[in-house]
Amino acid sequence: MDKLAEKAAGICGLDPEQIYMPGKQPVRVKARSLFCYWANRELGATMTELARLLNISQPSVSICARRGERIVLDEGYPLPDG
Repeated sequence: MDKLAEKAAGICGLDPEQIYMPGKQPVRVKARSLFCYWANRELGATMTELARLLNISQPSVSICARRGERIVLDEGYPLPDG
């Protein structure tokens, strides 16, 4: 999870710990969305696990993951290696 947080935060110019902090700033939302999408797809993390980790609701995690998928498809970010 930490590697995914680093990758998503790096793309957005944030520190990885900012993904776990509350806030709706567009750059933080983008990083969190990439993180949720990759964590679910690559690591098989459930939406419930991610909700607990990020301290947000499970429906919010689902929305983040869908947004993350659109970002990946639109901007061409591959899944992180490793």
